[in-house]
Amino acid sequence: MRKSLILALLLAALPMTAQAQSVRQVFHEFGLFGVWAPSCDQPPSADNGNTHAIYALAAGRGDGVMLTYDNGPNYAASVYTILSAERSGRDRLTYLEERLHDKKRVTVTVHKSKDAISLVSSVLADGTVLVRDGRRTASGALSQTQVRCLK
Repeated sequence: MRKSLILALLLAALPMTAQAQSVRQVFHEFGLFGVWAPSCDQPPSADNGNTHAIYALAAGRGDGVMLTYDNGPNYAASVYTILSAERSGRDRLTYLEERLHDKKRVTVTVHKSKDAISLVSSVLADGTVLVRDGRRTASGALSQTQVRCLK
């Protein structure tokens, strides 16, 4: 009994190193909050390929993080909630997003270099790959790099 008590006290005194981080903590440490766009000096527009991605805290949702794609005045914004997130490398973040209006889920991995991000992969919940190794599977085109917009 005494050995069990001593062991329990020793374990309780050890720092918790494997605690899971919240989505908010992961996004904050990765430095993803803010507005990102291919060209910050141009207004958002899906017509010219300048959609703005806005990563922000979700008001009233505790640990919540939201992603909004601002496609310009001619299109409705696409809004996602981030369900989970984890670092998948020193310069990579993988997260699960769910579109608010239809609950469609996508697992996304982004690469960050200084103040620029690029899409590495994007996979639908059913396994359909939209982006692999930074290229859109439908066209083979490279995903656009987005830079942090200072506003």
